[in-house]
Amino acid sequence: MSIAIGVLSALVAAGAAWLLTRVMTAYVPGDSPWVTSRLHILLAAIGGLGAARLTDHPAVLVALVAATVGCSLLVVIDLAVHRLPDKPVALTFGAMLVALGIAAATGIGWMPLGRALLAALVLVSAYFVLAFIAPDGLGLGDVKFAAVIGLVLGWFDWSQVAIGTLLAFLLNGLVALIVVIRHGKIKGSEVPFGPSMVLGAVLALII
Repeated sequence: MSIAIGVLSALVAAGAAWLLTRVMTAYVPGDSPWVTSRLHILLAAIGGLGAARLTDHPAVLVALVAATVGCSLLVVIDLAVHRLPDKPVALTFGAMLVALGIAAATGIGWMPLGRALLAALVLVSAYFVLAFIAPDGLGLGDVKFAAVIGLVLGWFDWSQVAIGTLLAFLLNGLVALIVVIRHGKIKGSEVPFGPSMVLGAVLALII
């Protein structure tokens, strides 16, 4: 990765997150500290820089930047209102799928895309079962968001899918434990799971 590409990816991701701030305000009040802090822009910039380190293929980079922008918005929404709305989840998945489809058709081959789609299906199915068993711990938003995480991690390898999923649950459990220690008994739904899913995926990709 050249420094120029990394900086450009970070700027594009941050700019896109800034332009899409209005998407957040459809779910989070515009005067909320989660919005006014511009945390989503910072997260997108960091993610854009990291995305450029993972691939040299332009279409794959576009897919990863799309994932970065979408996940940055969704993380902040989930932190603010404990919700992962359908529309931004679907748009993120769709943008990634188009870019990865172009990558598959222009030289990389179809195996990574097939694995990514299968990983998305596997994670959605697994999360659905868990949400059915323990609805207080996982919501349907988490189930749908698992498709985005599965598509990203599955593009690279099954080991990333396994590691990212395991880390997501470990991180969420750690956060829940900290909240319990500080505030007493809580319900699982009071700890948003989306941020742990994203952080687990990021760690799986850089380990």
